[in-house]
Amino acid sequence: MRVKCQVEVVNRNVASQGMRGGCGKAAQATLFLARKPGDVVFLMYCTARDKQGVKYKVKENIKQIFGKFLSDGKATIRLNEPMVDLCIKKADPIELKRILNALAMAHKGQALSGQSVLSSMAPAKTKHIETPKTKMNISTRKDYPTTTSFPTKLEKLKVNDCQLVKVDSRILALKYLTSLDLSSNKIKIIPEAISEMQSLAELVLSHNLLTELPNLCKKSSMLCTTLRTLHLDNNNLSSLPHCICLLSELWQLQLSHNKLKELPKEIGNLSKLKRFGASHNLLTYLPYSFTNLRLEKLDLFMNNFGDHDRPLKTNGGSICKIISLKESCARVVRRKRMFFNNKELYSHVIIRYLRCGKQCPCTTYCFESYVYFMVDFDLKQICENLVGLDSSGRTNVMVEAVICSHECMAKYLGRGLFL
Repeated sequence: MRVKCQVEVVNRNVASQGMRGGCGKAAQATLFLARKPGDVVFLMYCTARDKQGVKYKVKENIKQIFGKFLSDGKATIRLNEPMVDLCIKKADPIELKRILNALAMAHKGQALSGQSVLSSMAPAKTKHIETPKTKMNISTRKDYPTTTSFPTKLEKLKVNDCQLVKVDSRILALKYLTSLDLSSNKIKIIPEAISEMQSLAELVLSHNLLTELPNLCKKSSMLCTTLRTLHLDNNNLSSLPHCICLLSELWQLQLSHNKLKELPKEIGNLSKLKRFGASHNLLTYLPYSFTNLRLEKLDLFMNNFGDHDRPLKTNGGSICKIISLKESCARVVRRKRMFFNNKELYSHVIIRYLRCGKQCPCTTYCFESYVYFMVDFDLKQICENLVGLDSSGRTNVMVEAVICSHECMAKYLGRGLFL
């Protein structure tokens, strides 16, 4: 077994005199264990400059193995003779762990038969030591890998105009992928497994056939804290899941040219959102939380906001002096952000009830006891670089507002929020 990694050799004799003992830069290499006749085991690494490799005797020659960051593909092997440290990084954590376990056994003189880790001492081939491919662009169907796998170290992947109808499961397994562009295909469904991608910061799904989105933010999902850019424009989306508002690092969200009739009530929770586009949709109003955003660029051109010359107020609903136990429990669930979108644990009736909650300006969720308002709002208050709502350049839009209690009613009426 040969492990592709980067290796830097640090001479401890030189380092002890206050000088850097290594070359200062890790070299792309392949690391492996090899055995000579007579059961003599060597630790070897080969580089592009030295394909024959450098070997070190293993038995009773390992002073210490530092594996604190093994899960990140990093480790350091300290040898007795010569006095050097082999600093390893960018290795596959599982393969590296196997090599280190076998190294510890060989150091103690234990047999490695049956471990499947020993390799021959033959010079390394170019494919074993070449720098892993981190970027890949595929623009035609014939270039799409069907018989070969994707490079495991990929960080950026673009697959455009390849007539894909679904997301390849091999793509979802790329743990180092930070940017994924699958635009201009025929994808209809996004698998929920995409929420388990560990490093994804940019996701582009423009110009596809999406009609709905999965739960992008499962409980403890990595995507909630890694995704910064999301492009969903030019699809057939009629609604967005509430979980999209849990993408706490989201900086840019593009939703233009869809069939959206409303935005999630909690969209204002995206505190780091700076660029938002939802032009050419069917929006007639915005949720109140939208006014909490502070945007650098905003485009809501060509929606169904209508033409209002003056603020409009409509009343609906009522505030109960004592709310029901059902609503009280629901408010606690939403306030504590408890995960409830699980059909195996909760009935669809409960899930639907929790989803329909409306948010008061005080952030409390309301379900049955509330007063409903529609107010006029100037989008210039939250964004200076603003595209007008229509050809006239109008910037005023209707905002939905909900009041949860008599206290909030007095508080916000006193501020003149509702005219």
